[in-house]
Amino acid sequence: MLPPLIDINLIREPLEAGNLILTPNHRLAAQIAQSWAIEIRQHKAVWNAPRVYSIDHWLRHCWDELQDQNHALVSGLAIVGQQQSRYYWDRAIADCGAQSAIDASTYADGRFSKLASETHRIVQNWNLSEQQIPKSTPSSRQFIEWVEAYNKLLSRNQLITIATSWQLVAQGFAQSALAGEDKIALYGFQSMPPLQQAVIAQATDCQQPITPQPVDGDGWLVACADPQQELIAATQWAAQQLADNPNQRIGLVIPELDHSLAQVSRLTAESLTEKGVDVAVNISAGTSLLETTLVRSAVELLGIFQYQRPLSQWLELLYSPYSVFSQLPMQVLVDIELAVRKCKAFDFTLERFLNHVSAAVRLSPHADSIAVQLKSIFECRSNHRKNNKIRQSFSQWRAFFECSLSDLGWPGHHKLNTFEYQQREHWQRLLEQFCRLDNLGIEVGLTTARKHLVQMAQDAVFHPQTGDAPLQILGLLEGAGLKFDQLWILGMHSQNFPAAVNINPLLPADFQRCHAMPHSLPERELNIAKALWRDYRSNARRLIASYPLLRGEEQLTASPLVLDVTRVALDQLVGNIRRQPHWLERPDETELVAEATIAYNPEREKIKGGSMLLKNQSSMPFNAFAIHRLWAEPLQQPIAGLTAKDRGILLHDILYRLWGEWRNAAHLHSLNEQQISDALEQVIEQSLTALGTQHPVLLGSRFRQLEHSRLQKLIIAWLTHEKSRPAFDVIGREQVASVDFGDLQITLRLDRIDQIDGQSLVIDYKSGEVTPSHWQGDRPKDPQLPLYIMATNPQASGCAFAQIKGGNIKFIGIGESSFFDQQAVIDNWPEQREQWRKALSNLAREFSSGLATIEVYDSAALNFQEYLLPLNRYLELTTINGQLSISEAD
Repeated sequence: MLPPLIDINLIREPLEAGNLILTPNHRLAAQIAQSWAIEIRQHKAVWNAPRVYSIDHWLRHCWDELQDQNHALVSGLAIVGQQQSRYYWDRAIADCGAQSAIDASTYADGRFSKLASETHRIVQNWNLSEQQIPKSTPSSRQFIEWVEAYNKLLSRNQLITIATSWQLVAQGFAQSALAGEDKIALYGFQSMPPLQQAVIAQATDCQQPITPQPVDGDGWLVACADPQQELIAATQWAAQQLADNPNQRIGLVIPELDHSLAQVSRLTAESLTEKGVDVAVNISAGTSLLETTLVRSAVELLGIFQYQRPLSQWLELLYSPYSVFSQLPMQVLVDIELAVRKCKAFDFTLERFLNHVSAAVRLSPHADSIAVQLKSIFECRSNHRKNNKIRQSFSQWRAFFECSLSDLGWPGHHKLNTFEYQQREHWQRLLEQFCRLDNLGIEVGLTTARKHLVQMAQDAVFHPQTGDAPLQILGLLEGAGLKFDQLWILGMHSQNFPAAVNINPLLPADFQRCHAMPHSLPERELNIAKALWRDYRSNARRLIASYPLLRGEEQLTASPLVLDVTRVALDQLVGNIRRQPHWLERPDETELVAEATIAYNPEREKIKGGSMLLKNQSSMPFNAFAIHRLWAEPLQQPIAGLTAKDRGILLHDILYRLWGEWRNAAHLHSLNEQQISDALEQVIEQSLTALGTQHPVLLGSRFRQLEHSRLQKLIIAWLTHEKSRPAFDVIGREQVASVDFGDLQITLRLDRIDQIDGQSLVIDYKSGEVTPSHWQGDRPKDPQLPLYIMATNPQASGCAFAQIKGGNIKFIGIGESSFFDQQAVIDNWPEQREQWRKALSNLAREFSSGLATIEVYDSAALNFQEYLLPLNRYLELTTINGQLSISEAD
């Protein structure tokens, strides 16, 4: 059995006397009640519940008692809810902005509401009013104006803040409306706001602070390399201690735990798993309810009624286990994703997304049954426009949200686990709070209703309910007052402990210092830090304090407050600290298989890829195997405008159309500049219109005109260059040809074939840079033009790339005759063709035999094939070969 987290002997006297005991948080109050129950059940079967409360809970209890009396102090008043308060702050700030010279849009997004609300809370907790704030700075004058507007809105609706309710509770004690206390015991406080002190002073004449007694325990100070090593070391140490003795209380205290919650949870789970320790873990920091999987899925589902949503959110919805899509076969989900990605759009409306869903479903062999499963979401498509026009109360929107989620299959068709069930309960409570916004007396549209719901989910904190846990992971303040067998406190460097001064920007600095407000005085932070350190030293039999030597490039030193413990080296506490998860370093679970090559069989498989097949085989054989035999391809990413490939398609189409009409150089020379411009104008419009069906961006007049002007300028420059060539006839356009290498047939499309003095020249249009050396060698990096030569019958006398690139327009090619300036003329053309034939035949033979080695012959080509790294595992090659050598040696 685990020892209690509270030394009950410290609090035995007020517990037995039935005195009121107050703590700074609910966690501490619950632990006192639990420890007392363990203690007293040894002697009694029935006992009075101890009067132990967190101070906030007790003050709310006092307020409820005044409400039950319908006392004149509180008659007709209600405490404003958190979301109601946010709404009123937004309104107050927006109204003040509208009346000032500042643009009201500055305040429209509510960016100042949270800061103003927090500042107002501090002012009230310090038992001050806005009238006492000096108007010495522009920000304080603005804040006072906001507070006055906010208070008017509350007063108009007979609402008060929580702090105001405490002031009324104090008056209730002063007027004897509330029964005073003989004695109030205070446990776990390092500081207390003046307003709470004032209430307690009215409630009792006798306050009893309870402080833990020092214990004779060990204390060590350890330096770590950086914050990550520090956290890894602490979690691995905790796991080892629990592996040695699971019936002890281990604590990890992590400053700013809220900001590293995900990392802490992951590293803790990895360390416990590695040590084979299966225990409950309690983490004091909660997760925003909006970040929990079940609630986030609900909010995302309700977001489909918005006009447009990003592609990432649609894909998250598609694969969510909490929606109607979870019923679909994986192949259908993949087909939907590929169809949606093919559009290359950033955002999709519900209607457009569901159009792709419909198309993918129709291709499925189970189309009819799937259509029935998705019937509800297709009905949403027909109703969502009407829903966007409705204005109604928050309660009515709650009914709509619940009905919509049910239609959309939420929360899925699987059995909820424990945490998911708890999240669903929290969601239901959130919806009940959402209905209370009816008190605002307004009707809102769908977008506003969902915005309030999202804000409430973001503010709500989800704490998973766990059993009594031997490992407690706590924030710096949450661990105070708890008793541990062993405790590790992280982040004990001088920049962090005591906390640094942080002046509130809305209040004058002198005003904050005068009243010793939070984070305004170094002396106040020092006193709090000293009290915390004494508490931790008194409540741990074995205490470890650690700090990182570096945070980024900043050098850190230990806090002077923790130098009273013994320094030790980290390896004395934790040996073999892992930077990587243990499951990444398990060679014993790795099996290396040398797979035999699988020859290409044209009767059993279909390949794709034209000249790129041999180009990829030349640069890296495995990538050629993956692309052309496994059909591996990258996922399409959204893009604004046109890709380089799209622009290449446009260029090819325009020149195809032009030479279909002109046919030869003579016709080109017969046209004047205006005629060429007019013809080009018409052809470019035709090409843009044809491509516009696939790229909606071309339907917009501005982008279309920019693209039109670019093409007009580029092609006129190219046609001017074409005029300088000897006379030619265009005898082929987009001509399909093929080259056979045994069973491997490579199909090509020749952009253009010119005839010049009875000889033929193969031309390929390129909008990028061309490198002639890439055609040569035993493994040509770019075998496209040599393949074109082999594909022509009779074989062409030359080949060239038409480099149509702004500022660098030219022909680059090779042949047995001079077809244009700066062309390489080959003395022995048949010998050149034979060299190409041998080189390309060798590459084709490699591919057909199934050769798929991970050898890189052209590293530049790999920059365009990074998506294949999970398949070829090129970056892991050294490690794999090392393991292979060990296996062979064994």
